[in-house]
Amino acid sequence: MDSTLSYSKLVERYAHYFERPEARLRFLHATLARQSEARQKAEAALARFPFLRRSQRLFDQLLKLWLYHLIFQELTRLLPSAPPARSVEEPRRRLRRLAGRAPLASRLLFGCYRFRRPLAAFGAVALAVTLFGVYTGLAWSARRANDLLADFYGTSKRPGATPRDAGAAYAQTPARPLPDYRPEKIWLVEQKDNFERYSNGARILNDFATENRPRGYRVFRDGEAAGDELKRAPVGIVYHTSENDMLPFTPDNSASIEVRSRGLLEYVRRNKSYNYVIDRFGQIYRIVRDEDAAHHAGNSVWADEQGTYVGLNDSFLGVCFESSMEDGDSGEERLTEAQLVAGRLLTQILRSRHQIDDANCVTHGLVSVNPANMRICFHHDWARGFPFEAMGLSDKYRVAPASVAEFGFTYDEEIVEKLGGGLWPGVAEAEEAFARRAERAGQEPEKFRHAMREAFRGRMEQQRRERAGAPGEAERATAE
Repeated sequence: MDSTLSYSKLVERYAHYFERPEARLRFLHATLARQSEARQKAEAALARFPFLRRSQRLFDQLLKLWLYHLIFQELTRLLPSAPPARSVEEPRRRLRRLAGRAPLASRLLFGCYRFRRPLAAFGAVALAVTLFGVYTGLAWSARRANDLLADFYGTSKRPGATPRDAGAAYAQTPARPLPDYRPEKIWLVEQKDNFERYSNGARILNDFATENRPRGYRVFRDGEAAGDELKRAPVGIVYHTSENDMLPFTPDNSASIEVRSRGLLEYVRRNKSYNYVIDRFGQIYRIVRDEDAAHHAGNSVWADEQGTYVGLNDSFLGVCFESSMEDGDSGEERLTEAQLVAGRLLTQILRSRHQIDDANCVTHGLVSVNPANMRICFHHDWARGFPFEAMGLSDKYRVAPASVAEFGFTYDEEIVEKLGGGLWPGVAEAEEAFARRAERAGQEPEKFRHAMREAFRGRMEQQRRERAGAPGEAERATAE
């Protein structure tokens, strides 16, 4: 039977509810017009979705349900003007009786239509709650998975957490793209006449290795030398830049870059300037052996929990990057990628070999002083921009330098301009510390500063007199 005729009969059956002919015709015309429009839309949808043609019966059923929906809409709209009612509630009761004759699916569809706004609001709230629940569940799952991986690889920072396997590799996190420093992970794997190979992948070349005088230094605590004997083992690292002429780091300059690197290495060996040099291709060269002092720090000051060190040639190793402070504004721009990696590997080796604390890995610009005018930063290499984090170290620019806090060294406008218009943050803290010391001593800051300058000179001279070395070394150190 033609579905259109069936729909028309269905509408006529409900039209008999209206006793007045004009109301019945109005209902018939409005409902059939809407039914025709709905039929056209359904046919258009059927054309867009060919797979529905294979289920004509399903299509007819959906259309029939939609027709009931249209009938209910028209009844709701026209019912108040239908037969006279004894009360306001009468049309609603009649509508409910008529609706009860319709299929359950149609009644549900119409009920959803009548309460569409509350249902839409409820649906929006339910969707928001569901999405929040899904997000919370995923976040919890990710944290849980990360904790499980951390426990498995032995990197958990929770109190009492222990590695599952002390010999296993450990997980890396986005905050630390390279593994943390572990002394037990670094050892000498292979040693030849011209190179050494280590467990972290570093190779140290000995082509330019030389000797110098043995180390000998004092650690000063509360103004006095700690212990009766000179110390010989290095306790820290000072990082330098070579400040030689730099060529653009491009493939067509490779040969010229190597020629300049060789010239630098020969100059450093003649003058015994550093213990290590890292060239622009990331090759690590030993110059002055670790047991000997190199002429790299001159008049300099640094302090740790053990005490204060002056003249860091003897107490600290000197590591020089072939680079210049004139190139770029940040350490990553001044150093090639190979130098960054090599610097970290060499730092790990030296810290492991000599049990060097992170606190004593610092740069030349932060330790260098000029006793003649009581100024800090006499040499300004790495006074800004050193990539401490890339070396696996804490930021020493936030540490109050002992040159200012203990001895009262200061600075002038020339130094500030040289550093790009500002000093590193630790200087301000050190100035406050020195002012408090002067106040406790009951002296004016300038008078106290003069006394501390003489104390610095006295400690430098005492160290020069006592340390082992060749004749004339004191004069050489004074000139540095």
